Amino acid sequence: MLAGCGGGGSDGGGGAAGEPQKGGTLTYAVNVETVSLDPAFCTLSFDRCAPIYGTLMRYDVDKQQFVGQMAESFESTDGKSWTLKLREGVEFSDGTPFDAEAVVYNWDRIKDPKTLAPSARYTEGLSWKVVDPLTVAVTSAEPNFQLPWALTQGLSTIGSPKAIEAAGEDVSSSPVGAGPFVLDKWTRNSQAEYSRNDSYFEEGLPYLDKLVIKVIGADDQRLNALRSGEIDVDWSLLTKDAKAIESEGGYDIYRVPLNGGTGLQFNLKDPVMADEGLRQAMLSAFDSAQINNAVYPGDEPVDAFLRPDSPYRDDELGMFPEKDLDEAQRLFDDYLERTGKTSETVTFVCYAGIPALEQVAQLIQSQMSKIEGLDFKLEPVDGATLSQRSTARDFQTIMGATLSQDMDRLYAVFHTDGPLNVMSYSNPTVDAALETTRRSNEPGEVEKAYQTVNGELSKDGPLRNWRYQTGHLFANDMVQGIVLAGTSSGASAYWQYAWLNE
Repeated sequence: MLAGCGGGGSDGGGGAAGEPQKGGTLTYAVNVETVSLDPAFCTLSFDRCAPIYGTLMRYDVDKQQFVGQMAESFESTDGKSWTLKLREGVEFSDGTPFDAEAVVYNWDRIKDPKTLAPSARYTEGLSWKVVDPLTVAVTSAEPNFQLPWALTQGLSTIGSPKAIEAAGEDVSSSPVGAGPFVLDKWTRNSQAEYSRNDSYFEEGLPYLDKLVIKVIGADDQRLNALRSGEIDVDWSLLTKDAKAIESEGGYDIYRVPLNGGTGLQFNLKDPVMADEGLRQAMLSAFDSAQINNAVYPGDEPVDAFLRPDSPYRDDELGMFPEKDLDEAQRLFDDYLERTGKTSETVTFVCYAGIPALEQVAQLIQSQMSKIEGLDFKLEPVDGATLSQRSTARDFQTIMGATLSQDMDRLYAVFHTDGPLNVMSYSNPTVDAALETTRRSNEPGEVEKAYQTVNGELSKDGPLRNWRYQTGHLFANDMVQGIVLAGTSSGASAYWQYAWLNE
């Protein structure tokens, strides 16, 4: 199997020290609450779900390869016919078997439109059947060597069919899996409390007696909670906080570089934003260095879609336009002349109530104001509304992120038929390259295809990122054995391997 990927690891003396010890409670803090613990919705909440359900596969960020978890293996020779082998003797915490029937039950439920599962996009073009109690045969309509990513998240969480049937409408808060922990208590918007699942299949794991996941929204409050000992591990996307806590000593910093970033996205179906000349004018006025210097000190400016150290980047194939206000004005004046207009108004849907992102929006507005005749209006909304507006393509420009550990997410976001293509971007060259990344099992061919995608996206500019993002975990030095996971919201961990050196 072959797949595009990102690296990761720890700084500051991370890694296990001595023999793992059993016992203790680890407290971890994240920034947002999840809406559901239904296994069909876990693609939105790896942190809260993986302790309960485990995952069928995981991606080892150090070795850069897929590793079996709840499943023993997932293999194919042609990218179309896949064989999922489950482990023998694994049971859900309610005593029912974790078998092929259970996997098919969960996947059928995800695929059913009535479930409204966000993971349903992973089932497109797939069919499956039970071969025997430990084997599921999976068929992809088209060759797809990137399919193992779907079994690390998306289709990875398998719940007890008996428990799902019994829970009925309460399935979102009645999770029963076969993972390393069982849920004891969930107080929404506060914390989830887990204890060791004594029937977990990995012998001797988990090491921890209990795991507590708290929700602390503000970055500075989570960091202070780590410093005070209220929590043991802090989730963060902020490079400046990583540098600050690293300089204080006594903490290990774990990093997962993410593909994509946060930026300004254009709706190419909007009749105004569909004009390439207008978009290029705005791209020429954009200044990511100014944004990062003011809001995210220490973050490098963005000059192409993928970060500079990505193996999937060839700058000869395309980069974002450099800041050039004279060129921005020339392109905008040309736009006015072509359309017969004397001015133009563009709205920017952005976050309300998040100071850093409010500051970013104001800086972008200031940059766009340098184009004479362009009125760039801010439309601040809450996070839920922004997400709804993005999904509904109800915007001209919007603040958004395209983050992932796996390169295959680019297919969903930028292919003409991609389910997450909210920008309505369509480029035949990009489509063909993305199809190659799935069809080919030749590393060199896949690498060149992703380089083409990066170049075309950077030239076309359906979005303009200002940050390359890295997911961080900050852990006090008692925490050992962290095995990293990358998610679409940052870094996380497989907590069954963590232990406390108290």
